[in-house]
Amino acid sequence: MSSPCAAAQASSPLQRWIFQGLRSSSSLAASTSGSGEAASLPLVLRRAGDEALSPHPPTTDTGPLTVRYPFPIEYYKDREAVVYSLDERPLGLAALPGAAFNVPVRIDILHRVVRYWRAKWQQGTHKAKSRAEVSGGGKKPWPQKKTGRARQGSIRSPLWEGGGVVHGPIPRSHAHALPRSTRLLGMRCALSAKINEGRFFVVDDLIHLRGAPLQDADDAAAAAAAAQPPPLPSGYLAELKPASGSGSSSSSSSSSSSSSGSSIPARWSRHGLAPTDRLIREYGELKRRLGALTEGSFGSTWLLVDSGEGGRDGGLRLRKLLKCSVVMEVVSPEELTVYHVLKYHRLVVTRDALARISEALTRPHRVTKPVKHAWWARRQQAVEAAVQELTQAEAQA
Repeated sequence: MSSPCAAAQASSPLQRWIFQGLRSSSSLAASTSGSGEAASLPLVLRRAGDEALSPHPPTTDTGPLTVRYPFPIEYYKDREAVVYSLDERPLGLAALPGAAFNVPVRIDILHRVVRYWRAKWQQGTHKAKSRAEVSGGGKKPWPQKKTGRARQGSIRSPLWEGGGVVHGPIPRSHAHALPRSTRLLGMRCALSAKINEGRFFVVDDLIHLRGAPLQDADDAAAAAAAAQPPPLPSGYLAELKPASGSGSSSSSSSSSSSSSGSSIPARWSRHGLAPTDRLIREYGELKRRLGALTEGSFGSTWLLVDSGEGGRDGGLRLRKLLKCSVVMEVVSPEELTVYHVLKYHRLVVTRDALARISEALTRPHRVTKPVKHAWWARRQQAVEAAVQELTQAEAQA
């Protein structure tokens, strides 16, 4: 059996370099310990990406600006949320990736991101007139000499009342740059805080009350019959005053009523609705149902996130309901910001919107220099292969 030294000499230069560095570090540890047991311990080789071989210290996810909760949290672990309907009926589970919805909540990051958005939204229409913009002042108030008064050239000087302003505000943009990685981290922190505080809810729809699933054809037929309008009483059309073309009009009206009654379920199915679904048409009903769904969580305001104005889980109808509301606001996933999440007490997200938010927070936001990244990936694979080979040689020795 060949010795590890012979294996290192016959290997590639990269393997020899790794072997020499690890051997020197182990011998240094044995010499400083001063005991024979430490020298006889087997050499344990670690992966190239391990924290022991990294020049940067490991992160502990704790600090003076990290929110600490009274219960233990295993950060970066995937979570699940129950999907409810507006009538508080559980419909299933939604996956919450730990990289997006379970990160340490840092107050400094939240503060930076909120300042970024508020500065970006600031109008900056402030304006003060300088001495060149104030009207008047074209004439010298009095002669330069022989008056005993201080010399003046214009009554619109900044020294005069009603004169111009020196270095006054001008219209400008208050926006400042902030790295996109910081903005994404702020959104992850805000969503994680809502989940840790129990103020994050997932619903299937924000405007429709989904009926219970139909079990068989008899239930479907009964639901379709219940959805049709009730029949008119007998003799109702005969009591009406006949008009010109009453026969044709009555037949056409009866046929239209029958066709419309039979087309109601088809129209609903065309929009993805079941015969037992119902639309929420009043703001009071929506507020009452959201209050019952989010009961037990702190706060009295709601932020609703749907798939957009053209979506079927809220859409334009929901925005019309909340047009004059001061305790509820609806936004799309593209419009959602950290400021919105922190402003409102409760966050209610639809299933479709949650999928888009998860996709935006988990995908790599920046991939630059693909050739360089590929080279570093190949080098890391070569280092890991060399370490594995040396570990096997050391174990055999």
